[in-house]
Amino acid sequence: MKNIFLLLTFVVAFSMTKWFSYSSTDLGHPVENWQVGTYDGLLEEFSREELDAFREEGIRYLELSINPLLRMSDEEQAEWVRDLKQRTEIAGLRVWSVHMPWSNRLDISTTNEEDRIHTIHIHIRIMELLEPLQIQKYVMHPSAEPIMDDNRQERLANAIASLRILSEESKKFSGTIAIEVMPRTLLGNTSDEILQIIETVDNGLEICFDTNHVLQEKPEEFVRRAGSLITTLHVSDYDGLDEKHWLPGRGIINWNQVIHELVQIGFEGPWMYEVVSREGDDPVIDAKALVETWETLKKNYIDSLN
Repeated sequence: MKNIFLLLTFVVAFSMTKWFSYSSTDLGHPVENWQVGTYDGLLEEFSREELDAFREEGIRYLELSINPLLRMSDEEQAEWVRDLKQRTEIAGLRVWSVHMPWSNRLDISTTNEEDRIHTIHIHIRIMELLEPLQIQKYVMHPSAEPIMDDNRQERLANAIASLRILSEESKKFSGTIAIEVMPRTLLGNTSDEILQIIETVDNGLEICFDTNHVLQEKPEEFVRRAGSLITTLHVSDYDGLDEKHWLPGRGIINWNQVIHELVQIGFEGPWMYEVVSREGDDPVIDAKALVETWETLKKNYIDSLN
């Protein structure tokens, strides 16, 4: 009789724990607080009308792709930032992050020392330039590609040396550096290597989890390994063979598992997309599609817990 009582007590306690932790949106599941953002590739002109439309569709956060600024004069850059700050504030949008520039020349891991120092200076200049926007995350690639096995360690050492400087410089500004997990031969293409970079620099670096860059482990496994170092996202789907930047649902990612692991590490949002719009896409990739997709993913996840 005592054993039966103990068993019933355990069952009730377990059920109540699950109910209080996950039960329904009435209790306010953490994912209900993850607002939607996107990189700026869906914007054509950054016009007031475009930004207002984004807000009306449910977009709350933006990530800037900074390459166009590199072609402007100093005066044009400053004016562009002032104008963007005003337009986003009026529209009720927040510039959450900036994707720092990268190329074979703008590569923080390059073995060409002159180019490496130049790249560091460009990154610091961008932090200074964007200070009025109160950027929260400076998303950086740890390298360009390809990287061969025979010089991987040298490139890794150069990236770490660059990030030591940049992480110290970033303390002068509002944001933190989030190193992006990368595909193929790029540095940071596994949880082990990206954690090695962060632990070696040891100066407050974080991780940008790009859901379609993880090729050597499952996305949910990457989240489990990286843990609370993940502070910002690039959300898209893929075929598991290479990056595709598809709308979630088109590829192979188990979104319930990914969202579950993000909840477990205490991720607080935003749900930041990096879905590339291509001619002939069906459905059409726009702000409405991004928000509706998140609502579907969120509902599916919460339903799976009940």
